[in-house]
Amino acid sequence: MSKHYIRIPLIAAAFISVGLTTAGHAFAGDIPQRTRTKQLVEGLYTENLDAASYFQQGLTRYNRSDFKGAEQAFRQALTFDPFIPMAHYLLGNSLFQQGQTELATEQYKRAIGLDPNMPEAYYNLGLTLYKQANVQGAITQYQKALSLNPDLAPAYYNLGLAFESQGRVQDAIAQYKEATRLSPNNAKAQYNLGLLLAKQNQTEPAITALRQAVSNNPDLVDAQYQLGLQLAKQGQLEEAQKALSQATKLDPQFVSAQFQLGQVLAQRGDFAKASDRFAWVTTLEPDNVEAYQQLGAALTKEGQYIEAVTALQSALRLGSNDALTHYNLGVALQQIEKYPDAIAQYQQAIALNSNLPDAYYNMGVALVQTQQREQGMSFLRQARNLFSQQGNQKKKDEIDQYVQQLANQATLPQVIQPTLPPRGQADSPGVVPGNTGRR
Repeated sequence: MSKHYIRIPLIAAAFISVGLTTAGHAFAGDIPQRTRTKQLVEGLYTENLDAASYFQQGLTRYNRSDFKGAEQAFRQALTFDPFIPMAHYLLGNSLFQQGQTELATEQYKRAIGLDPNMPEAYYNLGLTLYKQANVQGAITQYQKALSLNPDLAPAYYNLGLAFESQGRVQDAIAQYKEATRLSPNNAKAQYNLGLLLAKQNQTEPAITALRQAVSNNPDLVDAQYQLGLQLAKQGQLEEAQKALSQATKLDPQFVSAQFQLGQVLAQRGDFAKASDRFAWVTTLEPDNVEAYQQLGAALTKEGQYIEAVTALQSALRLGSNDALTHYNLGVALQQIEKYPDAIAQYQQAIALNSNLPDAYYNMGVALVQTQQREQGMSFLRQARNLFSQQGNQKKKDEIDQYVQQLANQATLPQVIQPTLPPRGQADSPGVVPGNTGRR
């Protein structure tokens, strides 16, 4: 008697395309992103009518995201016919969607054993192995999937992640580029590519990749942030401000974005807005020493000396015993005519950095203002010598004129304005405080 094979009418058997994405930095663990790709399954037969019926039930439930129900139906189908590769494959998908990674791995292997030409099964097997920390095993499976289907963009993306986890940066870059070529709207791949290029000091290509990422997904806060950092690095401050502003709008508690935006605003001379950003950072992180340093300098630039004193004293209280903080505090105190206190701060600054000419200069002025003319003249001369050694002819000439004026009982020279602390080190690409490992 001839066998009556029953063809299972599959129209759209979906396979998992889970992009293990990064968020705050170039490689940041497993954050599933499920993308459904439909494949037409032809030539799938079973001898058993019950297997066909349960399989169809499983497929229907799977496409409705009823993964538990799909699991049960596929298991029933396989009890009647254990040789349906697509049933094992979709059972693996159903288990994977429920977080049962090891069980899913077993089903993918069975599917491949029955049909070695299923690229999606190799790909999803790679995902399960990756989640089990078997990175090399995952790489092998991704490569097998790509040998069968060279246009499987998610495989390139995940292969890039795997290479990156092994420190194979150039290999990872190549995979991300291929992923973005095949999938031009893949903002995550463009973002990861941009981060790796930035880490290689390829700033312009990094900016290009990050621009593409935010163009495809303007709400990708980390991409906006990293784009702002790279633009600021290139001196493109207006565009950097826009990108960082967008990052802070998307996440007002993104501390690093707020801080970097404050620094860009200060560089552009908008000290009022810069002060607001630094103040907000101190609200979010009351122990952020660098934020108090920057806040104090910006407030002094604005002429808000009393508030500046408070901010700089907070920085010192929190452990900032650096010359520049003492110097800027001296400037603020001198401006409100607290000369002895200002002198004490300049002394601390000089003790910590004997090559800080501005501190010698302001120290000299403060001493003259407190009727200690000879001592003041001595510090002014030391400031002159340091400026001369540093090749700052303009400052040297100014001091020569001031000293001459003082000798002639002329008006006192002006206090040198505060020095902004150096730009905080931009977060290394990938180490992004905030959501998803940024903080």
